[in-house]
Amino acid sequence: MRWDVQEGMRVFTADGARLGTVVGCGADTFVVERGVLRARDYVARYGDVVTVRDGEVHLGLTRDEVAPGPGSRAEVDARRPETLRTHGFGESQDIVIPLAHEEAVPRTVPHEVGQLRVHKVVRTEVKHFSIPVRREELVVERLPAAEPGSERPRAAEGRPVPGGVVPFEESTFIIPLYEERVEFTKTAHVWQEVTLAKTTQEELRQVHTTVRRETAEVEERGEVLHEGPVDGLHS
Repeated sequence: MRWDVQEGMRVFTADGARLGTVVGCGADTFVVERGVLRARDYVARYGDVVTVRDGEVHLGLTRDEVAPGPGSRAEVDARRPETLRTHGFGESQDIVIPLAHEEAVPRTVPHEVGQLRVHKVVRTEVKHFSIPVRREELVVERLPAAEPGSERPRAAEGRPVPGGVVPFEESTFIIPLYEERVEFTKTAHVWQEVTLAKTTQEELRQVHTTVRRETAEVEERGEVLHEGPVDGLHS
């Protein structure tokens, strides 16, 4: 949780009130400043942090439970202890003050940006065919009977006479008639193939982040001789 809390984040208490903004991070605690004209500081421990998300720090304490700090940043700077380094007159002395800065190293993290869903559907269409079919029809002809001793009419030659026909008795003959009907045999064939391929495109993207850099502020008191501008320490 220590590295999640950064300066500039907004701090909220357990009762939903905004406590202020993080202005300093220490080893075990961090300082929260509230207000602009009459600023007030609060000190919270990293163990009191419940969650850190979207630039916001949420504490498990109410505003009354948070320990108050020494005051505004101006008051803290005014009471900041100063270390006086003395040396003998005429002796040269070198003081080394390390100034740190942050470096940002970008890295890529894959994130899902979209999905492609492909599903197969079945559609029905009408196919038209022209095919000849045959159908039987019944043709009824009436022919005169042949006289005794005469020849049968030519139209009756070669035609069978149903057996069991008795004069003056009713008879019923059933003659079936047939026709051809069309039946289909369907077989499946592959008519098209769909190929899906995922490729990776590389593009150059401009990104930015914030880093911190320490500088030295030099205050001159009295007659101090130096070479070059003092502002050069700020670069």
